[in-house]
Amino acid sequence: MNLLISLISDQTIPNVLCIDHYKPDALLMVSTEKVSAKINFILNGLKRISEDFDFSKEKGNLWTINVNPESPADVEGKLENWFADFKSRYGEKFDEIIANITGGTKIMSLGLYNAVKLTKNLPAKKHTIVYIPINTNKIIDLSKNCYGSYDCEPFVDIKKRLNIVQYFESNGIGIVSKDDRIFNNGFNDSYESVRLAQHTIEISKFIMRNYESLKNFLTSLFHELKVLQIPFNKHNKPHNIDIRCIFKDENHETTIKLIKELFNFNYLKHFSVSSATSDNKNLKVNISVEITEPVSVHHFVDDNKNLNVHIKGEIAKHEFDFLTGGWLERFCFNELNELKEQGIFNDLGINVKVRNLSTGMEAENEFDVLFTYNNNLYMVECKSLNQGHDTETDILYKISALQADLGRLTTRSFLASTASENIIDNKDNPGEVKENLKKRAKMLNCSIIKPSDLINVKEEIKKELKI
Repeated sequence: MNLLISLISDQTIPNVLCIDHYKPDALLMVSTEKVSAKINFILNGLKRISEDFDFSKEKGNLWTINVNPESPADVEGKLENWFADFKSRYGEKFDEIIANITGGTKIMSLGLYNAVKLTKNLPAKKHTIVYIPINTNKIIDLSKNCYGSYDCEPFVDIKKRLNIVQYFESNGIGIVSKDDRIFNNGFNDSYESVRLAQHTIEISKFIMRNYESLKNFLTSLFHELKVLQIPFNKHNKPHNIDIRCIFKDENHETTIKLIKELFNFNYLKHFSVSSATSDNKNLKVNISVEITEPVSVHHFVDDNKNLNVHIKGEIAKHEFDFLTGGWLERFCFNELNELKEQGIFNDLGINVKVRNLSTGMEAENEFDVLFTYNNNLYMVECKSLNQGHDTETDILYKISALQADLGRLTTRSFLASTASENIIDNKDNPGEVKENLKKRAKMLNCSIIKPSDLINVKEEIKKELKI
């Protein structure tokens, strides 16, 4: 039998990875009153990895010690007392004791190291002291005295890569879902948002490629739909709409053509785009395109004239979400999903709602896109339109709020926004992100992807992560 000793702190992932790697028979958790709740988070995360991980005091394979994190004597003394008491009862019960000194305070790490290294009452035949350096997937073996030797490799690679639910539960966060067991092996099309994203790959890409031409239409459509305040209920019953989108446009003919193409994709096939003289009477939704002043469709030469798009018919909740900005979330998800399919990203989720497992409270905001890579969690916040009232720094507000909901767990965040008016400096440094926005983003450990680079979002994120 092997015993693994862990130091408990706010950072739970190194503990989970070390336990999963060594798969010990028993655990000794060295904690403080302040972070003792983290022990249950670690145990829940382990159960998400495998049902074989089943540690509890009742089963006699889990022990805990609370120490003073700033007292070397207290840490070392309590550990030595525990070793002596255990050995007097059971002898050298363990074949090996593995001490992970990664967590806790520096004082706790020093106390555990000395207690294991120096005590004569260790209830094991041998011991190993290990450490996981930050932002690595390596376990350093501090027991081997072979530094400087070319043929010595005092570390092992951690092969485990956590998915989103394993990462979350290890930190006391749960995913809001009717059946969260579907996430045990990562996000897949059993999750409706993933299924909808995969169903709209081509149409999302179409909007991204033609965004500059469709931007004014989409902005008008966003505001007209939001004004309706449609009361979608839990059954997501479709609602009737009858709205007019009136917007400035420099090339009426091209825009009309693109709008017709947009509503000709299968996802929006039940909608229709036609001229005001359309004879089609059988379609659920008729979108008539006309000019506010009577001019020929083939003579759109006055840039000051507006396009007037009439939209009438039924709209479902998922279509509403898509047309009011969800298309960008789905575009980013599908682009990054290629990295998941290649085995680079470990997991990838979209439209993820979470709750605090200790309080049961749900986070106020929804995460647009989340992914895990090399046992770190990343988030991508997608903002498709300049909604008029936004300021240069408001655009990062939601990222700050989301990070707070996660307890600042994300290693890095990305802002993917088409709102170039609020992001790009067109005065002092044309084409570049505004300096004050850069500074605030840096404080949030956030990388801003320029609107002109969004079509290549996958490559931009790979570049930022040095993949």
